[in-house]
Amino acid sequence: MLIVIITLGAMGHDPKTIEMKIPQANKEECLKSAKTFALKLPIPGIVMSMDSRCEPKRNETQPEVNPRII
Repeated sequence: MLIVIITLGAMGHDPKTIEMKIPQANKEECLKSAKTFALKLPIPGIVMSMDSRCEPKRNETQPEVNPRII
């Protein structure tokens, strides 16, 4: 399971974090996706950081997007 964490921030506002879980066929595909996953948001005044990693898929884990406040 590819886990992508994106944090967005704007001047004067608290940053918001989004976590996406994206299924992958196998560990090798996941590692390749983690290295090459890119997201560009050309919005003036917005700062974005992104991190990605691979985790073993659990049977109960479904693909999802979760907004999280850190």
